[in-house]
Amino acid sequence: MNAADPAWPHASAWSADYRGAVDDPAASSSDGRSSPRYRNRQRIIDAARALFAERGYRGTATRDIAEASGLAERTLFRHFPSKAALFRESVIAPVQQFIQEFATEWGERPRGSRDTETEVAEFYANLVAVLDRERRLLIALVAALAFEDPDGVVFPELQFTLRPLFEELEAIFALEADQRAWHIDASTAIRVIIGMALGVTIHSDWLFGTSRLPQDALVPVLTTLTVWGLQGKPELPSSV
Repeated sequence: MNAADPAWPHASAWSADYRGAVDDPAASSSDGRSSPRYRNRQRIIDAARALFAERGYRGTATRDIAEASGLAERTLFRHFPSKAALFRESVIAPVQQFIQEFATEWGERPRGSRDTETEVAEFYANLVAVLDRERRLLIALVAALAFEDPDGVVFPELQFTLRPLFEELEAIFALEADQRAWHIDASTAIRVIIGMALGVTIHSDWLFGTSRLPQDALVPVLTTLTVWGLQGKPELPSSV
């Protein structure tokens, strides 16, 4: 099976409504990245990412983001209908990009061309690198969901973006599970896999005594736990 197979859950098959809601038209054109609209949007996102990481969701006002970006607040709202929508874009966009790139690369490979350990290790290595790079924003996200969103506006925005991403990963996992005879619920398994990587990344300071995540040691452990969980612990050769 490859990306041309109708059963392959490719990112481009997402609904037009969803894609239009998260992608800016200027960025999708051949010269969109040089357009004033795209540049303004990116300035807003860059300023928002810095302020959200520093101050959290509640402590960051849209007027502060606009001022930091050098644009008027009304310009900000032309690109993003609410602070929650801008927060979603700022925090989730790197994870969204990772999943889309992973899905595309996975779809272009012949099925069964790599063993389970290689597939899982590469997924974890790239995922942990993204999460570690975005750690401060992810902490701001967790804080917002737990303490800073009394009106409940962040969670629906987050779900709007995450739902199709999880569905994408679930579909890939289900195809792999069918081929590799993994007897496990795809929906739960994907969330546990993401949760393990996310948890150790966010809490790396007290888990490992440093804010610098020990990726070289972490990825093999996550890989072993996952592979053994999926297909069982390999039999060790008997001693002679």
